[in-house]
Amino acid sequence: MKGSIGFIWLFCIAVVISPAGGQEPAKDLAFSLLSDSTGPVMQSTESFQLRVVDDDGEPVANARVTPWALRSSQGHGWWASDGEDRSETKPTSALTDEHGIAIVKYPRLRDVGEQTKTIGVSVWVDHPDHVLEGSVHLDLPHDLSSADPVVLKRGVDLFVRPMIDGRPVDPKSIVANWSDSRSWKDPTVLEAIDSQTLKFPSLEIGDASVLLMRVLDDQITHSSRIVDVTLSADQRNEITVELKPVVPIKGQLDPAVPRPIRNGRVVCETLDPSVDYDRAGFITWAPVSENGDFVIPVWPTGEAIQLAGICDGYIGVSGQAPPEVSDPRKPDPYLRAQVIRPDQGDSVVLRMEAMIPCDITVINQDDEPVEGVLLDSWPNIAWWNGGSQVYCDALVRGEDMIRVGDRKRNYNEFLQDDYGIPFSVRTDANGQATLMLPKGSQSLGIRDDQYEMPAFLGRRYTKIKMVPGERAEITLTVQRKGTDHLGEWDKLAGVVFGCSTREGRRICALPEVREKMDEFAKTFREGKNRQDPKLLAEAFTIVADAFVKAGDLNESMKWRKKAAEQQGKVAP
Repeated sequence: MKGSIGFIWLFCIAVVISPAGGQEPAKDLAFSLLSDSTGPVMQSTESFQLRVVDDDGEPVANARVTPWALRSSQGHGWWASDGEDRSETKPTSALTDEHGIAIVKYPRLRDVGEQTKTIGVSVWVDHPDHVLEGSVHLDLPHDLSSADPVVLKRGVDLFVRPMIDGRPVDPKSIVANWSDSRSWKDPTVLEAIDSQTLKFPSLEIGDASVLLMRVLDDQITHSSRIVDVTLSADQRNEITVELKPVVPIKGQLDPAVPRPIRNGRVVCETLDPSVDYDRAGFITWAPVSENGDFVIPVWPTGEAIQLAGICDGYIGVSGQAPPEVSDPRKPDPYLRAQVIRPDQGDSVVLRMEAMIPCDITVINQDDEPVEGVLLDSWPNIAWWNGGSQVYCDALVRGEDMIRVGDRKRNYNEFLQDDYGIPFSVRTDANGQATLMLPKGSQSLGIRDDQYEMPAFLGRRYTKIKMVPGERAEITLTVQRKGTDHLGEWDKLAGVVFGCSTREGRRICALPEVREKMDEFAKTFREGKNRQDPKLLAEAFTIVADAFVKAGDLNESMKWRKKAAEQQGKVAP
């Protein structure tokens, strides 16, 4: 979910507490003074106890618990460790004590500027003798006495013998991706145990996979396929993997796109055979020449390519679901990659279609044009049997990442900013700009240090329908940052937007409340102008009534006040 960007940090004081394991949860106080706030905002570091046990229910000591993502009413997102996070905090790891207890710290506010509260924490739990648990999602508050513990499974080792032309290869010349988050979190665990064998430690019993590449004179010369294997608990798990010479793959943009090509690039990802487990994979990108040509210098032997790309004015046609996708979505809300199989003789040509111009005017609340505002949109590509991301935003060469074996493979270190932010443009002196967008429903927001779009229904962006052959036009009204805060919508967002919180799910389960929320949604579906004060007054009154039925009078009073404010704007 997209949020506003551009907060200015001025001052932060933190009081650190003792990290001793087994103590009661505590709070660290931190005061954050933002230049765009209406006053000082108090941030605090809160904590809870998390229990970690093994398959037999026995406590696991010295397991490392690392928070990596936070949830708020605005959605679930990465908790950045580079000092640039919206919470103005950094995640810290903790070790479990002899009772299997770790103290997990998190910020009270997910976003200081918006004053949205943290309602969930995602953690990794890692111990060298056990399978890494990489997606443990915890609702807040987390009560040790009633919550289920995190269970670490006992892992098994996989032994791999790399081969070229049927002969063993020095394992120290081999780098790898494999189906375990340690592949990038801690590739140092990959170990050459003799002159012919690699050990992949503590993998989960069942499906696993590996991708091997050989490095010679700092160049990747050979690659394997992505090899799938079923791991067993009652035998030695050992396989041989054949590597073949890397052959660069040459491709071209659709000949129908006028030459010369400007700012062309393609992104590529391997295709998982199913969505059942986290398979080893590979990603890369390549620039496109003015003639429309591109070269993928390194690609796993024999693997299908999920291909996407953009250039000035054009974007890849959304691809059709390949046979590997068992239940494709219809209609599909996402842009999709085109699947190409070079090993089966497919020509590597990316079919393209024209994007649509959207003329945007940005004005302030005095109807004056605002210059220099960065307008952006974030159309997503959903990889088949995989995740999603902003289309052609993250440019990372997997051939660079896979060679890092002595430290964490930090994704951000490999991001290349050759083309800037896609789907973005700055307004001119007249507050105007034209943004090229794909067809369909697209989101529009702004990034600026001084201005923001007003919060509406707990979001700070708008939607626009892009129709092929029709030039779109829209005016965005912005306000000074800090005028309102998305945190004011926390509880409503938890109920309306998918009942995404434990409290929201509790409220949604009340029949009278669900009825009111359905009425709320119906009011907006049928309204011609969703920012009509009369419509908003009616909708906010419905919300107030819903919270009365949920027993939350304070929240109800807040929405009655908002309803009264809107009613005051209705013309007599």
